[in-house]
Amino acid sequence: MRLLRYIAMVAVGLLALACEPKPYIPQPPQGTADHTVIMYLAGNNNLQTYLEDNVQDVIWSVDASTPGDNGRIVIYFRSRPSSGDPMLLQVYYDKKLATVQCDTLRTYPATMSSSDPATLSAVVADAKVAAPAKEYSMIFGSHATGWFTEVCMSRGSLTRPLSVGFSSPNDGSFWKQHGDEITRTFGMDGKITYEGATIDDPGMNITEMARALSGTKFRALIFDACFMASVEAVYDLRNVADYVIASSAEIMGRGMPYDLVLQYLFTSGGTEGNLMKYCSEYMRYYKELASGRKSGTISLVDCSKMEALATAVAKVEQGGLNEVNSYDVQAFELLDESQFFDMEHFYDLAAKDRSAYAAMQNALIDCVVYKGYTPTVFSAFGYGVFEVERSCGLTMNIPSATYALFRSEWLKTAWARRIGRTE
Repeated sequence: MRLLRYIAMVAVGLLALACEPKPYIPQPPQGTADHTVIMYLAGNNNLQTYLEDNVQDVIWSVDASTPGDNGRIVIYFRSRPSSGDPMLLQVYYDKKLATVQCDTLRTYPATMSSSDPATLSAVVADAKVAAPAKEYSMIFGSHATGWFTEVCMSRGSLTRPLSVGFSSPNDGSFWKQHGDEITRTFGMDGKITYEGATIDDPGMNITEMARALSGTKFRALIFDACFMASVEAVYDLRNVADYVIASSAEIMGRGMPYDLVLQYLFTSGGTEGNLMKYCSEYMRYYKELASGRKSGTISLVDCSKMEALATAVAKVEQGGLNEVNSYDVQAFELLDESQFFDMEHFYDLAAKDRSAYAAMQNALIDCVVYKGYTPTVFSAFGYGVFEVERSCGLTMNIPSATYALFRSEWLKTAWARRIGRTE
């Protein structure tokens, strides 16, 4: 009898254990989303702390509606090797716990370079497997120099453009650090050895970036990096994205206020309208900044209108150009000899065929659907501010005989060839 009672007690105990709920383990969203945003943050440089803050801002911005049931956020973050291996994260909101979760999807070898197009392709592929969606957007955070090629940056720098090797001292750097005044001038990843000298990684060419992204047509490419509203760079990216958001000038080290703008990538409604809100909120943030530099420019470019713009510019070029002193054109940095100029201002001064110029203005209005800027903008090149008197939202290079290397590389760009420039 005692044995039966004992067996009965054990049975009751086992039944109680079986009925106890198992500990709840948050699970990332499953299935195909409407929209996945992939952040590609290359921080193996002096922007590491700022990019870490950006990740934290993203985490703070996530709630039940951002990214919502039909959105996903995946972050590739490459810190300095001493700070850990590159990783791919997924940030999501768990409704049951009412908390934000951040899962590590995978890590990558510390030797991997974020400036390698193969790395970019691999990260995009991994993100698409982890967070499949009907549409994708990408945010790039790091240093950048617009259209300027790896050859330009490895054989010299924007601050010393006449260098053709390393037989003489060379600073090998095209971003400058002055205390907290750091700007994001894409893809510098530590140091490399070039022609026997150790220099800052020159990054990937925009043409290489376009090829690495070519398997996907992105809703938007957003550059939290300097000088990427370069007509030469955007033209290279025109076939891989519907829209590009970028800056004509340098972006301050703190970058984009993701806790304010990220929501607009997941809000219902029209894509263009939401991207315009993204840009206007960015500008509001920098115009109303309580501490730090009130400095910023931003453009929203409709890539489907880039060919029409190129056709219009080519007609202006065919009509002949007046000689223009580059110092008379609105520039977007404080280099000794500027390299990023307002495109509309240049052709306003240079175009002989005024009807062709007027047609180009209309094409620009169609193409650049939002442009914003603070009255003055900071430049780490020269460590000062300059006034923005006019901006069409796209910059261009004015080739100079003084900088033969830059000129020869510019003439190789798809944009230069498309508008008929040969010399």
